[in-house]
Amino acid sequence: PFFIENTKTYHGSLWVRGDAPSGLVVRLKNGSTTIQEQNIAAPTASWVEYPFTFTSNQAAENATLQVAVKGTGTAYIDQVSMMSETAEATGGYRPDLLTAVDELKAPIIRWPGGCFASAYFWKDGIGPQHQRIKYPISLWDDQDINSYGTDEFIRMCKSIGVEPLIVINTGILGSTCGVGIPNRKTASQYLQDAADWVEYCNGPATSTWGAVRAANGHPEPYNVKYWEIDNETWGAGSVAYSNKVLQFVPVMKAVDPNIKIIVCGGYGYDVNWNQTVLNMCAAVMDYLSVHYYENADQYDQGPLTYENYLYQLDDMIKASANPDIKVFLSEWNAQSTDWRTGLYAGGMLNVFERCGDFFEIGSPALFLRHTTATGWDNAFVNFDHRKWFPAPNYSVMKLWRDHFAPYRVRIAGNISPLNAVATVSEDNSTIYFKAVNAKNYSVPVKLFVKGGFQNGSASMKIIAPNSLSARNTLDNPHNVWPTNGTIQQDGIRITFTMPRWSTVVVTIPK
Repeated sequence: PFFIENTKTYHGSLWVRGDAPSGLVVRLKNGSTTIQEQNIAAPTASWVEYPFTFTSNQAAENATLQVAVKGTGTAYIDQVSMMSETAEATGGYRPDLLTAVDELKAPIIRWPGGCFASAYFWKDGIGPQHQRIKYPISLWDDQDINSYGTDEFIRMCKSIGVEPLIVINTGILGSTCGVGIPNRKTASQYLQDAADWVEYCNGPATSTWGAVRAANGHPEPYNVKYWEIDNETWGAGSVAYSNKVLQFVPVMKAVDPNIKIIVCGGYGYDVNWNQTVLNMCAAVMDYLSVHYYENADQYDQGPLTYENYLYQLDDMIKASANPDIKVFLSEWNAQSTDWRTGLYAGGMLNVFERCGDFFEIGSPALFLRHTTATGWDNAFVNFDHRKWFPAPNYSVMKLWRDHFAPYRVRIAGNISPLNAVATVSEDNSTIYFKAVNAKNYSVPVKLFVKGGFQNGSASMKIIAPNSLSARNTLDNPHNVWPTNGTIQQDGIRITFTMPRWSTVVVTIPK
């Protein structure tokens, strides 16, 4: 179905060939009512693209697009598409979803993420849309047609001020999704593809693939800094994968020596994989990319257990040939979209800040999910063809991001049973205290803040739905959302109570 807004203009096209002397008609319909229709000329034996335009005179939540032969004839149709002018104005992105992404203020976005990367051939997804080759397999309830490729990804990143991170396909078999495509290309062709991708993104317009990028409308280099060497290749074995890394990195850096290399680490608490990769690849890597998905019932202890593992991982890195390697948790989440995933997200974000001297990037998955997709239900942004809703992990991450500060402040005293951090702004004017109470009881809190933070203007934002099963929906998107909390301040003392299963951010200006 199409979501049609009243008075909005929609542009579309379809490709047609065949023998239909009276031509075709394209109709925009709301149930049995035709909103508008447009005639298409008689097709020929060759494929031709026919544009059409509708300006709706009514709203329709579940409109359909109908293509019909007029009179007698046969027509073959392909590549039918339609987009609103408001989406075209954003560069081709649905405006509400682009806003949802933008409002998280992500510093970096990883693409093509997950199993998708292991069967992705980037050259299939550039150039004119009608010339692109679809993704080779069905995955995640769909077979992607590659309408969203390198140029669309980087254009989206630039439009919202995000650094792009690209995951390459090395052709190694052993992805966790079993999506390796054997015999599609030779080992040397996978190497060449990686080098060509770096050149397409970062090479001058005078280079071979830089010229292709320029011909596609982007003369200036994209300067993509972060490159990850495949995704979840654990089935291939750590030695085989490490050898792949040692083959690919020199080839890619020969094109651009300034790129940062991200190497696939282990899942969960796997130290053996990480140790092998560090032993073999430490000298050529900048980041170790690890993954971990938690059972939603571990919303309380899960972040703390993983924090201990991160410190262990840091010890391994410090003992390697390159102690400057940073940790990148490139996939993490709790497996739910109820309030448990919000508590877990808050706990993990606090862990990341506490580990900030060696932990540099953390990107959760899933990011966006259509509500008809059945395989995963943990996405931050959930949508249908009409609207979207934030899961509780989005609500918490936005709250944390809106109150970000770059320097950590030491917390003395007993913070148990809370998971808490404190940070201060770069100009030393504002402190943020971020805390998670994952317990089934309320917790009174007293903060004593020194250093001139005594003016009585502290405030608090709180998310406390009072139920672990609380969630947002398409019809009630802000059921789990920050509200203003109540605090008391007396000089340097701030007091408040955290209800059970709650997250808070206290803002303390000087």
